[in-house]
Amino acid sequence: MNANLLVERNTLITSLIYCAISLLLFQSLGYVFCVSIVLVTIFKLSTTMGAVKNPSKLVVNLLAVTVIVVVFLSLGFKNTIEMFVAMLIGACALKMLQVSTAKQATSAYILNFFTYPCFYLFSQNILAFTFVAALLLFNLSQLFSVSHNLPIKVAYKSSLKKFIFSLPLAVAMVLLVPKLPPFWQLPNAKSANTGLSEDVDPFEITELSRSSELAFRALLPTAEMFQPPFYWRAIVHDQFDGKKWQMSRLQGVGLRRTYQPMGPTYSVIAEPSNTRWLFTLGDGVPASKGMNVNNFGTIFQKKLSNKAVQYEVSPVDLDDARLTRWEYGINTQLPQGFNPRASALASKWNSETNSTQEFITKMKAFFVEGDFTYSLTPPAISEKHNVDEFLFSTQAGFCGHYASAAAFLMRNAGIPTRLVSGYLGGEYNQQSNYYAVYQYDAHAWVEYYVPQLGWLRLDPTAWVAPNRMFGSLSDLAQLEQQFKDNLGISLASFSNIRAINWLRLQLEQLDFHWTRWVLNFDDKKQSSLLKALFGNKHNFLPALSVILILITVFGGWFAYLNFRNWQKQPKEIRLYNRLLDFGKVQSGSLTPKQAIELLKQKFPRAQSELDEFYELFELARYNTLRLSNEQYKRLGLLNKRIIKKAKIK
Repeated sequence: MNANLLVERNTLITSLIYCAISLLLFQSLGYVFCVSIVLVTIFKLSTTMGAVKNPSKLVVNLLAVTVIVVVFLSLGFKNTIEMFVAMLIGACALKMLQVSTAKQATSAYILNFFTYPCFYLFSQNILAFTFVAALLLFNLSQLFSVSHNLPIKVAYKSSLKKFIFSLPLAVAMVLLVPKLPPFWQLPNAKSANTGLSEDVDPFEITELSRSSELAFRALLPTAEMFQPPFYWRAIVHDQFDGKKWQMSRLQGVGLRRTYQPMGPTYSVIAEPSNTRWLFTLGDGVPASKGMNVNNFGTIFQKKLSNKAVQYEVSPVDLDDARLTRWEYGINTQLPQGFNPRASALASKWNSETNSTQEFITKMKAFFVEGDFTYSLTPPAISEKHNVDEFLFSTQAGFCGHYASAAAFLMRNAGIPTRLVSGYLGGEYNQQSNYYAVYQYDAHAWVEYYVPQLGWLRLDPTAWVAPNRMFGSLSDLAQLEQQFKDNLGISLASFSNIRAINWLRLQLEQLDFHWTRWVLNFDDKKQSSLLKALFGNKHNFLPALSVILILITVFGGWFAYLNFRNWQKQPKEIRLYNRLLDFGKVQSGSLTPKQAIELLKQKFPRAQSELDEFYELFELARYNTLRLSNEQYKRLGLLNKRIIKKAKIK
């Protein structure tokens, strides 16, 4: 293939790859930047097809300035990682417009080895790994194709062999080479969105059901205390301004209460999120490093991480039977002038009851006997008196609506109450024994205080939708259509189709093992593995093993290359060289006839065999017809006889 045509075709493919990457990172890089890269790709396609002339340096520089302006205007300076990746993709996409020689293409492909892995900054799941690995393998093929002027299929086979060869070595290095902390690291990329927020307007919580992204996975031991419904606590909102429930600054203060252990520990693997708050079943304390727990019994990371986090939780019973006057004031505070009808209703119930439980019974009857419905698509409420609007007008909503209304009513009666946001339920995977909790499982409920008993959970959603308490939101048959409409196009929205649901579960399980054993393979797990493999000698044997593996691998590769080169030689040449090596004859400028005569002088017992060997050798090398199988067998037999007779003294 013509070298220039090969370069042009390969650079077009690379442009299409950058276009695909930018579209996949649409949410992080912004639609304006993505449109810019699409336009650059279309321009490259036009030049390749000959519809447009190749741009001059001035045009490319103007396009570069335009892309820089687009990046700054759409991303700003705060999103440093997104800006860095966008600039790199934009520069590489524009570079493809200028590449015209094999040397220029080689430089571009080398740069791609640094650009393609930037995709990992935004996603580290098994699909992202497969995607980036395929891109790197294809980029290596393009590099070989251009630098050696090879067809892409031939270059791809060569690249695949080298990739397969290097894979065991890479695995051994990861397992055995001691993990060291990074000398430096980039700022966190924008973390994946989560269904939770530190400040919650419950009447906007409908957005939570629009995402089918994974929130976390949990591995629960077989114990009576770990039975559904599963309420995964994350954030406690104890301040209310009339519209939003907010978390107080006390949530970042470490635990100062005493507590009692409640049962066996369990493990949670949380996906990257935009908050430090993690997930526990009830109150818990962390059994892993880098985490803390506050007086509310919720766990948080000391530093926000942009990768999946695996941690252990020990369930505890916090000593919260006593509430200080200051804490009582915080948890009964309500702003004046909001929701007069709800306030009047709460005052009426309070005057008719003598205990917190009686008040809750009145409130439950109001919701159960009313025309309230559980809906994923409730009408928007933008009124100042949003609780009044919900209780006496719309009467349609889900978790946030019911929890906020109940908390408002209880605070009006002087009952210390707070809103809790987290997740409810989870999808159980029977093959690997874990629960998968998704963003659409986000939930809100109420915790109220009773003297001598402490904080108790109350979920008003259970009064209008008791089936929501078990399993996942996706399991509710009566909300199936609303659930699908909210999710849009995704595998979860087609889970009623058996084949698609099976595929979704298989991908989910594969990603679980990838996250657990690859992404979370830290120094602690490595140390446990090395101790299991090497016992007390785990401090020095791994390093020795790495050295031996390197020697074995590269020695084997060297032997393979030499053997392959030897195998490529015709059989008559290999047999001829074998005789010369045995007789220690330096062929140099000797002809094969002269070399054979010299061997006859050294080994007189084998003169007749050497004469016959040369006749067949000459026939094989200088005749237009190939030797028959019988003649090749005779040639090999003569070779063995000559060596055998030559050894007789």
